[in-house]
Amino acid sequence: MVDKLDKGFSKLSLDLTKDIDKDIKKNNGIFFTPPATISTTLQYLKEYNINFNRILEPSCGSCEFITQINKLYPSAHITGIELNQYIFKSIKSFQSPNVELINIDFLNFNTEKTFDLIIGNPPYSVIKKDDIDAIYYNYFEGRPNLFIIFIIKSLKMLSKNGVLSFIIPRNFMNCLYYEKTRKYINNNFEILKIVNCNHKYIETQQDTVLIIIQNKKPNDKIDNKYVLKINEYIIFSSEETIIKLKNLYVNTTTLSVMGFNTGIGSVVWNQCKKILTDDESKTRLIYSSDINNETYYPKDYSNIDKKNYINKTGYTKPILIVNRGYGTGVYDFKYCIINENTNKEYLIENHLMYIIPPERMSIEESILEYKKIIQSFDDKRTREFISLYFGNSAINKTELLNIIPIYN
Repeated sequence: MVDKLDKGFSKLSLDLTKDIDKDIKKNNGIFFTPPATISTTLQYLKEYNINFNRILEPSCGSCEFITQINKLYPSAHITGIELNQYIFKSIKSFQSPNVELINIDFLNFNTEKTFDLIIGNPPYSVIKKDDIDAIYYNYFEGRPNLFIIFIIKSLKMLSKNGVLSFIIPRNFMNCLYYEKTRKYINNNFEILKIVNCNHKYIETQQDTVLIIIQNKKPNDKIDNKYVLKINEYIIFSSEETIIKLKNLYVNTTTLSVMGFNTGIGSVVWNQCKKILTDDESKTRLIYSSDINNETYYPKDYSNIDKKNYINKTGYTKPILIVNRGYGTGVYDFKYCIINENTNKEYLIENHLMYIIPPERMSIEESILEYKKIIQSFDDKRTREFISLYFGNSAINKTELLNIIPIYN
């Protein structure tokens, strides 16, 4: 599979990919950058005619980046950092007087030097919050991903007008977990380029983007062509995608502006098997797979523990439910109204979200509003928006409430 995927990788990259345990690669985010992606990155950097004297690659791996950088900037001093000892032993004999390789965790790397260019493909790996310095806590929500920490630390190590050029996961562009980092970048730096990367990695299908950022105060009077502001949220994307998204927001509103709220189903079915039942007199338990063609169709499940009813008090008011997705594969945007013509009790499993109306709204009014919302969801522009926006194959309740446009 390695040879078939990309013949451009160096022999060292291919050998290391075979030699290093798959779990070690996954847990530490060790995936070597496609040479074509590196070449494209350096071509973009040449456009800015910046003199890079001090260059840092904070996760240099097999030196794919450093090899090409050294040819393009032969007079620059290049520092490469690599944490993995096995990889470092393979590269420590790199022959070039202007290249310094260091075996250390970048997060523990301290220097008074600043760098004109910090470049590379940082590791993508979710880590425990306790494993990082508290100074980074203000830049993310939930559990941190290593690439976010690499971005923040690198930005603080740039010289004046220095450039950061990273290959990072595409979901950084809009994932709400990373909203604080996007705001920090947008408020303090100039985004020079964002472009989708389409070259194949070895052993991972991760969608990535190239982002190039300059340590230069942004011009507040000019909208950055790679940034879109939606309510209080900041979205990054390619110039082409930002133009499309802006057009899709023309003459729209959002559920939050309409006074609605959203939530997530409370039932995790495999944690409450003891109270699941086939007794139709009990409360219906609605699963995401029960929604088809805007209608609730309860399925018969091959798993005998998964049942359609639950011995627990439910709700009776009409409600609009929406599929969350699973975070993998292609997101299937499904939705339907529950209890439009009945008052049977129901509960919702945790792969579904729900939309609830303002308290002042009557049941009849809420059903009418739900139908208007469904008309908007059915609009082909909504489908286009979802395909452009959701890089993580799932929607959360905040995005449903504040991000997805509602068409009149």
